[in-house]
Amino acid sequence: MTDLTLNRRLVLSGASLAAVGLAAPATARPRLQDRPRYDGLKKTIAVDTFRATEAVGGSVTADGMTAMLTQALVEDGRFLVVEGGDGGPMAASAIVRGAVTKYEAAAGGSGLNISGGPLGGLLGGRASTRSQTAVIEIALRLIDVSTGQVISTSSAEGRASARTSEAGLVENYGGGRLGGEIFRTTPIGQAGQDAIVRAVDQIASGMRRVAWSAMVVDAAQNGVYLNAGADRNVQPGLTLSVWRPGRTLTDPGTGEVLDVEMSRIGRVRVETVRDRLSIASVIEGEPPMRGDVLKAD
Repeated sequence: MTDLTLNRRLVLSGASLAAVGLAAPATARPRLQDRPRYDGLKKTIAVDTFRATEAVGGSVTADGMTAMLTQALVEDGRFLVVEGGDGGPMAASAIVRGAVTKYEAAAGGSGLNISGGPLGGLLGGRASTRSQTAVIEIALRLIDVSTGQVISTSSAEGRASARTSEAGLVENYGGGRLGGEIFRTTPIGQAGQDAIVRAVDQIASGMRRVAWSAMVVDAAQNGVYLNAGADRNVQPGLTLSVWRPGRTLTDPGTGEVLDVEMSRIGRVRVETVRDRLSIASVIEGEPPMRGDVLKAD
């Protein structure tokens, strides 16, 4: 093994730290509040990548917060989380756009550093244990995909204190680091999770203003196929109004969608439910066409 290999910095796990006498205590992770199983119709929602400047952690924070919010909305059970905000048969009804507005990775704390000895004397290494309190604040906008209008805005702050331990070898050639803890397990990541727990209920409140909708995938003699099934808690017997999109009205100055004219053409009743689609029959009005919009009565 070369000196360069020996001198690269390694981040050790809690188990490895125990071997050198610096076991890392387990840290409690924030969790979403336990809720009864949701059996209502699930609305579709998408999460855009968070905005986070270098001052608030950059792409690491942005990607970590995006992943955690997406997972939180999936686990919440009130929504069907889809990729992307528009286009395709599984377009989202609303999209969440977030930004990190406050970031204090170590708002307070204390620590103990050890150098030399078996780690430091031979390999230029060091070991440390420290207590940190982290603070993060996020701002969220919930946007109606069909109109581009902001439905609601909200913000949430999260805090977390954690005791972390670290032992490693210093890379003498440039002082860089290899590896690192996963964002979620760091104090700032745990603070982000705490903020997200608070944000989910705010998002759910805003989503009450978004109508549940689905789309007609195909219409044939044996029924009308909808792009919503058991994955969205659709049940046989559900009746839906059928709406046909008309003119899209846009602002000539900005190109912003102001409204989409919709005409009600009839009603259908769901007869058969599959995992990701349903088959309905026409009970009123004219037969639907692919692309028609369905709304709960």
